[in-house]
Amino acid sequence: MRWGDKKISVKAEDAGVRLDVFLAAKLGMARARTQKMIKRGDVWVNDKIKTPHYAIKDDDQIRVAKQKSGPEKTVAPKIEIIFSNKDFIVLNKPAGLVTHPPHENYGQTTLTDILCKKFPEIKKVGQASRPGIVHRLDRDVSGLMVIARNRESFDFLKSEFKARRVKKIYTGLVHGKLKEEFGEISFKIAHKTRSGRMAARPENQEGREALTFWRVLKHYKKFTLLQIEIRTGRTHQIRVHLHALGHPLAGDPLYRPKKTGKIVAPRLILHASNLGFYNLNKEWMEFDSPLPLELDNFLKNLN
Repeated sequence: MRWGDKKISVKAEDAGVRLDVFLAAKLGMARARTQKMIKRGDVWVNDKIKTPHYAIKDDDQIRVAKQKSGPEKTVAPKIEIIFSNKDFIVLNKPAGLVTHPPHENYGQTTLTDILCKKFPEIKKVGQASRPGIVHRLDRDVSGLMVIARNRESFDFLKSEFKARRVKKIYTGLVHGKLKEEFGEISFKIAHKTRSGRMAARPENQEGREALTFWRVLKHYKKFTLLQIEIRTGRTHQIRVHLHALGHPLAGDPLYRPKKTGKIVAPRLILHASNLGFYNLNKEWMEFDSPLPLELDNFLKNLN
């Protein structure tokens, strides 16, 4: 993808979003790349150089300098295969990796790029832009995913997800202390802005049905570790639901508290830790994934 000098006007609904996050959504590229562009002086806000974490304001005028070369190819991360057979693959997706290209000219390495090289048969499964993909995880979320290897498995798994017969459990760290030990969130979810954020809405307003269950695993001084189960799979569901609850996930660049405090998370602390589903023979399959080392170390240091 190539572009010339690009001018972007910030709207009121996008005010408060980090500059690097806003540009990543607008330009369809990795946040790491927009950070590099900002740091090397290729981005001006009201004709001034800002930092990547600058919170944009209503009516800010952003200008992105013309880039001399095409997109930088990222180094393909190592994908841990948990299980595989002729029908499907279960893997651990690392944080920072996009599941499939968000648009035709996307230049960064994605999970499907890696899988198509290792399992070329999935190129003919499902949509060409997202081969084998029956569900996805956000770029900054790590953890378990299942990938279909043939058409029969693809159709079956899609129907299982649609019928909500798939078990999806996450581990996440949120800001603050929850008063209850468990609960559920049923706010509807709808698109809010062009910056990639979603909004939680009451049941009497428009939006897609979403259901999230949570229970406390451990209390910290200023954080709470939760086990989170979702019965629906809406975009940013866990992130927007917990933000609406008043306890956003630690390290979330989009749904963050107004004051984050001195403790800075290494990334979004959300990990798909358990995945269960029936295979084509109607046998229940269940897989677990421990927290990645960087998140485990962060939690140990909170003590």
